[in-house]
Amino acid sequence: MTVSRETSRIRPPRAVRSPVSDPKSIAAEVRRLVEAALSPLNANLPDGFLDRIEKFAATLALWGNRTNLTAHPDDPGEIAFHIIDSLTPLTLGDPAADSMKASFARASRILDVGSGAGFPGLILASAASAQFTLAEARRKRASFLTASSVEMGLTNVTVEQRRLSPSALDATFDIAISRALGPPEDFYAIAAAALLNGGIAILYANPDQRIDARAARSSGLSGEHRLANSVRRGELEIGRTLVVFRKP
Repeated sequence: MTVSRETSRIRPPRAVRSPVSDPKSIAAEVRRLVEAALSPLNANLPDGFLDRIEKFAATLALWGNRTNLTAHPDDPGEIAFHIIDSLTPLTLGDPAADSMKASFARASRILDVGSGAGFPGLILASAASAQFTLAEARRKRASFLTASSVEMGLTNVTVEQRRLSPSALDATFDIAISRALGPPEDFYAIAAAALLNGGIAILYANPDQRIDARAARSSGLSGEHRLANSVRRGELEIGRTLVVFRKP
């Protein structure tokens, strides 16, 4: 196991606490926070990225209270936190992340396992040219993902409403990602079944989260590598970790 000692600290400005209630105002504030957080990172994101993020935030604010997509769908700071955290594979400044970034640059197909409210798959799809498959078992969340991808003008997203099973997957993906699926062991098995040889699996985790490398190896993944970073969430600096495996 290799643990990166460098830490990328992403500090968006504090969210405006003045009344922000309608989706348009929430989305504008989210855009401001994300733009300010990404500015010092010199992130090479495509033209129109912030426009797509603003449309995503407006859709999330509109749907959120009705469908329980996320705990605080009307809080710009909370939405910005999830967006910035989702972008970590593309924005992490640690030189140890160069191999992962190169994999994203080469990838043609990426699988997001348990997409939920679109973090990280829908956010990454708005910043990368690869084709993304967003797998989400819950019908209302899958409907939200479809509606959001249309509002954002994304043509590189396919939403599949289903619960993934390793036995039902073909090895056709370059990258598999998951941010909030549940037990990591479930992700390992799905990723190993879905990835082409040489593909990578990326698990978003907390620094103190138990990562069973033995279970990953048993599933067919190897080379555990941890990349540490932190993202501001309100008044707090939240430690985060990307755990990267490769399918030999």
